[in-house]
Amino acid sequence: MWCCRGLAVALLLLLAGCGFEPLYGERPGVPGQAVQAMAETRIALIPDRPGQELRNYLLDRLTPRGAPSRPRYELQVGLTERRDNLGVSRDDTATYARLTLTATFTLREITSGQAVYSGQSRWTNGFTVVASHFANLASEADARGRALREIGEDIRQKLGLHFSKPAGA
Repeated sequence: MWCCRGLAVALLLLLAGCGFEPLYGERPGVPGQAVQAMAETRIALIPDRPGQELRNYLLDRLTPRGAPSRPRYELQVGLTERRDNLGVSRDDTATYARLTLTATFTLREITSGQAVYSGQSRWTNGFTVVASHFANLASEADARGRALREIGEDIRQKLGLHFSKPAGA
């Protein structure tokens, strides 16, 4: 028991000595660099219903206190979706489907219009296809929603890493 506590204390001391700092961390009175930069980001409209869902998720995660009054950056996102029927029964009906969503994004500095960071995020989810059309629609919508949340979180993490880099790195 004491051994585990001693090991935990030793690990905490090692982390404190190496300059470890959480990605979205804040020191008392000083907001984190990544958090501040994300709060200054305007998120452009993304077409179609899945795009609206992704944009709403990004708004909640990047700018939780509301849209910035003077944004420094604009995030532009393109979203594509592909459905593949994988499991096929003897009568040629699908029994399992895979839904793949891909988001390509570009972060632009508003004053110069210059792209400062771009990337891609892809997520795949599957669902079982059954005889009920309504159940299939609900399963597909749930798989899409889960994929959009994961893509939104991946974009947030990538932007956080970009913003946490020292200037000129």
